[in-house]
Amino acid sequence: MIAEVLAGQTAAFAELASRYREKIERLCGRFFSDRELVRDLSQESIIRSFAGLASYRADMPFLGWLRAIVANVCYDELRRRQRRPEELIADFTVAEHTWVQLVNEATPEDIVEASEQRREAHDLAHQLLQALRPEDRMVMVLKETEDLSVSEIARTMGWSEAKVKIRAFRARQTMRREAERILTARRGRAAR
Repeated sequence: MIAEVLAGQTAAFAELASRYREKIERLCGRFFSDRELVRDLSQESIIRSFAGLASYRADMPFLGWLRAIVANVCYDELRRRQRRPEELIADFTVAEHTWVQLVNEATPEDIVEASEQRREAHDLAHQLLQALRPEDRMVMVLKETEDLSVSEIARTMGWSEAKVKIRAFRARQTMRREAERILTARRGRAAR
């Protein structure tokens, strides 16, 4: 199919895009919870992959090449959306508060696993991830939800393995601090 697209048969790209659209949207959804934004980023990823298809090398898996494009589109959006941390945290429901208490003692891996089990936890996990710097968030999402190894993340992002390890360490620290901050704020509101 790739050879057909490169030979000028653009209709073949529509088939290729439809095969991978769900995977593209799932990866974008790992970074953002807004469905409209996910669709927009997915579409942008498809457009970039079409524009850059000539750079694809047949000796590498197509999905890995495509994942790098999607990750970079999401990374660009994360950098564009950097905000102050205090704007990221909203009031929580009782279920979210219970989950925050778990997060205070849990590892990031446990956080991700819990977020997949409960929608409230999923929303809170997104809030905690939003508190991360774009580079740290990229590493956590690719490592914990996409199950990529440190070396795969390094190749995908064009970073060194040391940078990936440092980013993962910093992300875990930030998530724990943010969870503690949320808990402290909730305890303060509950005491009033």
